[in-house]
Amino acid sequence: MNIIANENVFEPIIEFLRSEGHNVISVRNSSLSGASDDKIYEMAVKDKLVILTMDKDFSRITRFPPDRCNGIIVVKLYRMTVDKTTELFKQLFNSLDKKKVDGQLVIMTRNGVRVRVTRT
Repeated sequence: MNIIANENVFEPIIEFLRSEGHNVISVRNSSLSGASDDKIYEMAVKDKLVILTMDKDFSRITRFPPDRCNGIIVVKLYRMTVDKTTELFKQLFNSLDKKKVDGQLVIMTRNGVRVRVTRT
């Protein structure tokens, strides 16, 4: 999976995804640092990337249609340590059918993973 990780995604999550063989562009460690959500979305559309973020704004599908990029994963794991968040993210990500991410909105919470189908 080709992923663009927003600035708010913890580094251990990015490292985990890379160790699993995913190509991850870290906004924080690139020329996109400080870029607007719109700029990140434009890049994801242009380069067919999955957006990985902890920013709830990306769950607004009328503003950021996930079917224009390769999907959006919104991680809503808040008020936990980085270590606990990373561990839970790993479990949730490993339970995810990666084929269902393509063009869809995926929400990760403490209760599990929801895929909002935005196209058939």
